[in-house]
Amino acid sequence: MLDGVGATAFAPASLSTAAFDALLQQREIQVQRFEAKDYVGKVNPSDDDLQAYYKAPENAAQFQAPEQATIEYVILDLESIKKGITVAEDELRKYYTENEKRFSTPEERRASHILVKAEKSAPAAEREKARAKAEQLLAEVKKAPGSFADIARKNSDDPGSAQRGGDLDFFGRGAMVKPFEDAAFGLKQGEISGVVESDFGYHIIQVTGVRGGDKKSFEQVRAEIENEAKNQQAQSRFSAAAVDFTNVVYEQSDSLKPAAEKFKLEVRTAEVKRTPAPGATGALANAKFLEALFGTDSVSNKRNVEAVEVGPNQLASGRIVQYSAARQRSFDEVKAQVRERVVAKQASELARKDGEARLAELRKAPETAMAGASVTVSRAATKDVPRDIVDAALRAPTDKLPSFAGVEQGTQGYAVVRIAKVSGRDAATGETAQLQAQFGQAWGDAEAQAYYAALKKRFKAETLPAAAKAASAPSGL
Repeated sequence: MLDGVGATAFAPASLSTAAFDALLQQREIQVQRFEAKDYVGKVNPSDDDLQAYYKAPENAAQFQAPEQATIEYVILDLESIKKGITVAEDELRKYYTENEKRFSTPEERRASHILVKAEKSAPAAEREKARAKAEQLLAEVKKAPGSFADIARKNSDDPGSAQRGGDLDFFGRGAMVKPFEDAAFGLKQGEISGVVESDFGYHIIQVTGVRGGDKKSFEQVRAEIENEAKNQQAQSRFSAAAVDFTNVVYEQSDSLKPAAEKFKLEVRTAEVKRTPAPGATGALANAKFLEALFGTDSVSNKRNVEAVEVGPNQLASGRIVQYSAARQRSFDEVKAQVRERVVAKQASELARKDGEARLAELRKAPETAMAGASVTVSRAATKDVPRDIVDAALRAPTDKLPSFAGVEQGTQGYAVVRIAKVSGRDAATGETAQLQAQFGQAWGDAEAQAYYAALKKRFKAETLPAAAKAASAPSGL
């Protein structure tokens, strides 16, 4: 129903034009800044000032020490399970034998060839003629092996390799047609084949390089094989170990020692807060694990928390050894921090006071010169002018120019803005049609929300906080 209301809303072009002319207009401004940092040397707060700031209820949260705890924790993962696994020597050797290819470097040959082309489908007479030519070229090559490249350039029918003296670079098994491959891998480096027949014709092959074919010994890869075997067994054992681990930390909840001894785990210690610390890793970076540690039962009874999955094939359990609740830090602990904030506050107040005086002076005498270069700004082009200053300049009334506005910038200070000129909308803000569509959508949304509010009022409907929270919670929680 709301979609229907929103979709049928009508926003005339005259309305959008008026709205966008106001929203996207440009103004020429000058800015005078009264920066708080320039007033720091002029303030010297007393102890009473510091105490007053420290005790003010609205500042209490600034000086709270968050709850924290010293914990013990253990982690069950594949690495911890692997420590308890041994693999028999004969199993390792069997694995090596079954996977020899993995531990061998594929043998490769580099070869050059001369091709006398004769397709398999060519007449017998034509193929015989090609063979005779190949035999003649072979005789020339055998007579002067060093001339192989020159003979290939002049006579080979393989245009891709002929210009390189017949060079085919390195190749492994399976890259060439079988008769060619068998011949090439049957030659030693430097040897020249006889005439080799293939579906493409007749080849003369010279092997110019040999590499690969090396095989690592069992001793060289033993550690790698053992690690792989242990990984496989650890993967298969993890599910059962996870169930057992979960039961042990729950059933013997007053200590992590039983779980540590049973699974050969290290009991680690850490200082943690309810949220992960910057740079934390592993279990200490897991929000779910930390939330469990700071649960009511864990804090009150110092019991082990239930096993929490903190990563793939990784469970953690922990317990609080010492707990410190959130507390208000004493004045002496935070005095330096309090002073820093009071100084910033008093300096910004002095900056504001001077800024307001300057604003009043300019309003009384609008033609008074103002330091600083003029700049033309819009909501689309702020020209490095802070957004709060731009917003103030664009909100200021301009029925009489020049116009002035003051901008409180909190602890940064105060700014005085002079608006000297108002121009039309910024051309960089987009096409008229696109802006009209955006305005129409916004108008439709407003209509739908107004109708929704009217329905709530008519039926006296009320949204309760608990219901709103439940409605926005992810499904399944």
